[in-house]
Amino acid sequence: MYNSITLKQCADLIAAVGDQQTVLVQGEMGIGKSAILKMLQNSTAYPQFKGAFFCYVDITTKDVGDFLVPKIRDIDGVEVCSFIPNEEFGFHFKGRKVVMMLDEIGKARGGVLNASLRLMNEKALGVNVLEGVVFGTTNLSVEGLGDNMPPHALNRLTRVKVGKTDARTWIEDYAIPMGINPVIIGTVAEYPEMFASFEDYEKPEQNTYINDPRTVRGAVVTHRSMERASYVYERTRILGDDVMCHALAGTVGEKAMHNILTMDKMNSQLTPWDELIKSPETATVPSSAAASCMLVSKAVQRIDKDSISAWMKFLNRIPKEAQGLFARSVMSDKCPKRDVAARNTEFAVWAAANNFLFAKK
Repeated sequence: MYNSITLKQCADLIAAVGDQQTVLVQGEMGIGKSAILKMLQNSTAYPQFKGAFFCYVDITTKDVGDFLVPKIRDIDGVEVCSFIPNEEFGFHFKGRKVVMMLDEIGKARGGVLNASLRLMNEKALGVNVLEGVVFGTTNLSVEGLGDNMPPHALNRLTRVKVGKTDARTWIEDYAIPMGINPVIIGTVAEYPEMFASFEDYEKPEQNTYINDPRTVRGAVVTHRSMERASYVYERTRILGDDVMCHALAGTVGEKAMHNILTMDKMNSQLTPWDELIKSPETATVPSSAAASCMLVSKAVQRIDKDSISAWMKFLNRIPKEAQGLFARSVMSDKCPKRDVAARNTEFAVWAAANNFLFAKK
């Protein structure tokens, strides 16, 4: 209990206390910590940030001189040296709320850390004071990536740990609505341990997909690298298996590459989308959960006002779990096909009869 919270809960916390207290979000690499800024910007759950200026500050690229630069001014006939802030921090937006994320703040050192501390503690740089919210993100210190902050720095912050999003949540809330390739989605559905935490295992060899600070690995599976694998897979398929597999192995690791290749072969055996729409009542129903997941992800991405009625006929023939996956994904706030489903009579009838499938387990 209280071991970690989700990315959405982190965003909720920042929205609730960020005007007075800086939240430091710590979590494993590649799990989407930086996406919190977009969540605060795009979600209707945070109306207090409407019209705000959202700024992303990569601390790893900053030196002390990148925070403030000198400017000679004349005050009552006397020349003085003032310091003006970097425009990247948004201090020039007078009268406008600013939401600032200090990414990789745990890697700040020396003067950069001191400058960042005042920014987080007082929302100030020099004589300039920010109106809005400042929060930081960083990796776990146990990952050995150089994320260590001294006690006096941590005492100024509210430190929280964000857990890794599990496979099912990633598929429903992000991958399908955002158009991740169905083969990649099917791979994660079939091998959910890809998104497990190294902290869940006594020995690194118990899960060779993921990054584990107790051993040295090259390319590994993270939420970020699987999203990149989607792009690599789509762009390299025409180049042949040799190039595709080599590129995928260099993106997510050799073991995950073999799993993606297996799902690729399975995908080629599924009924083509056009044929399914032409004959929804006789098209072959997938025989595995992973295949159903791939087909559902294709449907969410491809349905339109002309094909959704046929798809709904086919939907009733697949397992209830897959039906629920389609419904929850297509009605997600992030899904561009939400209106297509919402305005379809067959979907409305199905939803009324199967409303229990909208609940997340």
